[in-house]
Amino acid sequence: MTENIPEAAEPVAEKKKKKQDKKPFLQRRGSWYLLVILVGLLIVLIGALLGIPRGINDRVKLAEAQAAPKISSQIELAQTDIAEGRYQVAKSRLDWILDNMSPYLTEGELAIVGELYSQTLLMIGNAGTPTPGPTATPSEPTITPTPDLRGEEDLFITAEGYMASESWDEAIQTLETLREKNLKYRAVEVDGMFYIALRNRGVNKILVDGSLEPGIYDLTLAEQFAPLDGYADGIRTWTRLYLTGASYWDVNWEQVLYYFNQVYPALPNLRDGTGMTATERYRKAAIYYAEDLAAAGEYCQAQEYLEKAQSLLSDPEVQPTAQWVADKCWSQQHPATTAPPEATPTPTVGSTTEPPLPEEPTPTP
Repeated sequence: MTENIPEAAEPVAEKKKKKQDKKPFLQRRGSWYLLVILVGLLIVLIGALLGIPRGINDRVKLAEAQAAPKISSQIELAQTDIAEGRYQVAKSRLDWILDNMSPYLTEGELAIVGELYSQTLLMIGNAGTPTPGPTATPSEPTITPTPDLRGEEDLFITAEGYMASESWDEAIQTLETLREKNLKYRAVEVDGMFYIALRNRGVNKILVDGSLEPGIYDLTLAEQFAPLDGYADGIRTWTRLYLTGASYWDVNWEQVLYYFNQVYPALPNLRDGTGMTATERYRKAAIYYAEDLAAAGEYCQAQEYLEKAQSLLSDPEVQPTAQWVADKCWSQQHPATTAPPEATPTPTVGSTTEPPLPEEPTPTP
């Protein structure tokens, strides 16, 4: 029984000895090889992660450097084409820049391209469209409030169709829907279309509808996309003068004359909601101001304004007043005479008979 005890304990002792003979992980040779491989792989991975962005940046910088001279060249050529009247060629160059070089455009270049694009669209439109006259009667636009669920490209094509047919209200509404759907979709082209539509609608409101304030508002909105051309800017200037002069109506006739004397030679048929043209406002203001001058005893000055009014439109109702004022003016200038000369009659258009000459006044002894 006692001999079997050492035999049972022997395997336990051997296991303890083997456990003591086993080396730690870092003291084994194979473990060091594994660590070297892992460290090497880690270094390679870190290098790759750091090198990829650097490589991308290098490629981007290279692309930008190569694109810059092309963009600059095409912008200069487009400016030359616009100056020499080749508007379609200029538009093709600008389209190429927007389609192929948009990622490489700086903010300054993008602003220049946008302004040139707006100018080009305006010139192309004016080349095939006569200037709207003040006698045309616009048709009421039909605007549907139904939400538009079409895609960006469909909306853009629809807006182009409205632009071609000069349906400015519908074009603007479609462009606004497109902007609400995708603010960045063909941004420069959409800006140019907004400019043309707002500019032309503003001019039409002023010259055709007589809606002066809404027309000025449209032109001001258009100016946010590109500078106004000389014609539209001039229309806006005369319209502002018209509104300023009209604000003095029945308050200060001298101020009314001051402003409308600037407006009616440039835009004689410019009118507001009352229907009175700039010429008619000047004529009536001249009559009313002449009456005030006559009441103050300034007959000769009153005569000048009445003559201006009658030269614009001969009014039989004003003629007696004009004659009375002329007589008073003559009396002021010739206080020693007893009576003014008879008025020279105005010859009838088409008459072959010349009016008689006035008699010489007889001096008083």
